[in-house]
Amino acid sequence: MEFREGERLVLELDDGWVTDYGKAVLTDRRLIFTKGEDTTLEINLKHIGKVHSEVSFLGVVSMKIRIFGGQVFKVTFKCEGPKAILGSSYTMPKQKEITRRWVDTIDRLLPG
Repeated sequence: MEFREGERLVLELDDGWVTDYGKAVLTDRRLIFTKGEDTTLEINLKHIGKVHSEVSFLGVVSMKIRIFGGQVFKVTFKCEGPKAILGSSYTMPKQKEITRRWVDTIDRLLPG
């Protein structure tokens, strides 16, 4: 993945974890999701109105990203590595921790 001039890496998704959109990378300007060499979703941080976590009735924690204009992206972090065999006693608390870290970091980077 190539960064734009002056852009710096802020956060990468832990090994063994993915989202529906693929691997997640956060820079000081963009949130980027990739599968292999392909970018599946790219969100400029200037376009994000709000980011927060949300818990489903099954206890699954997701990150909700609201874009100015009303579009909403739901991002759920999923364990697909060898640690997935440890079951929900490992994956659920880790999912909550990862989601909180990403929400808090994106929120700090939002303009204004």
